[in-house]
Amino acid sequence: METASDLCSKIVEKFATRDVYEIAEKCGVKIVYEKWFPVTCGEFDYRAKTICVNENAEIDAEKIIAHELGHFFVREFDLKITGEEKFCDEFAAGLMKNCES
Repeated sequence: METASDLCSKIVEKFATRDVYEIAEKCGVKIVYEKWFPVTCGEFDYRAKTICVNENAEIDAEKIIAHELGHFFVREFDLKITGEEKFCDEFAAGLMKNCES
């Protein structure tokens, strides 16, 4: 079973960046921004290859996108994992490492 850290390392190596916008663009994942009651911060639609960021969320858009990219890669690589939300949180944390000032 692949860990979130392993997946993050592969993605950073493959795309030579931790920039979530660049990774999404290179994967053909569209990012849209909407506002809704902040029950969720973001959503990923695999069929539409779209990440929707909730502008009402109290979390930075980059962190939301990093998490949702985790969902994209879980499906893209057909990873068999349990606890997908936790996995994507860990993936996002790894991807955002060294990105904060």
